[in-house]
This record gives sequence, structure tokens and C-alpha cells, in this order.
Amino acid sequence: MTYRFTLAPVLKLRQSIEERDLHLLEQTQHEIAHTVQMLETLRRQADSEMAQREQALESGVAAAALHFSEQLRRGLGEQVRALEKKLAELQIRREQQLKGYEDAKRERQVLSDLRNRQQEAYEARADYQRQRLTDDSFLARRKPG
Repeated sequence: MTYRFTLAPVLKLRQSIEERDLHLLEQTQHEIAHTVQMLETLRRQADSEMAQREQALESGVAAAALHFSEQLRRGLGEQVRALEKKLAELQIRREQQLKGYEDAKRERQVLSDLRNRQQEAYEARADYQRQRLTDDSFLARRKPG
């Protein structure tokens, strides 16, 4: 008779939940990395635009070009603020997902540990039974007939 863990379906469900939570956490982490990269790009673009604007001001520039430059700077600023807000929200979401993943992992680990202890107890009982049968067989052969 082989060992059967009666909570195997529950353990499988816990493993599935843990894997799902890890996948969601990885997706959020990827989204954070992408947002950070976009923020860095926008900040570099804003810095470059500011340097070009200052250079144009030193060399003289038409009012229309200056107005366009100012509108571009404001637009970049708004995009940066929007991405910073999104990044803050993503970081909060990541913390929540990390907690959920850690909880799921802990719950799965409890069931895994229980399964391992039950299997060890089963194997110990099976070893005891085999040894008992071996001893009984040995004693039966040794009895003078």
C-alpha cells in the first residue's frame, strides 16, 4: 500500500495560488522597471529640451519657438508627474502582492511540512511492520518442529 496524502488537493491548490501570486508579483515588477525606464527617458528629454532652450535664448530665438519650447517643457513635466504617480501606485501594489505571495508561500509550506511529517510517520510504521514480519518469519523458522 502506497502513501496517500489526504490533503493533496488542498496542497495542489495552495501551490497554484503561490505560483499565481508570484507571477502577478513578477508582472508588477516588470511594469515598475518599464515605468522607471520611461521616467528616465522623459527626464533626459526634458533636460535636453531645457539645454536647447537656454542655448536658443543666448543666440536669439523667435517668440513662437520659445512658446513652443515652453509648451513642450510643460507637457514633459505633466508626463513625468503622471509617471511618478503611476510608479508610486505600482510600488504600493508590489508591496501588497509581495505580502500576498509570502502568505501563500507560508500556507503552502505548512501543508508541505504536514505532508512530509505524515509521510515520514507512514514510512516509519511500514518499516516497523516489515521488520516485525521479518522477525516473526525468522522466529517461525527457528522453532524446533
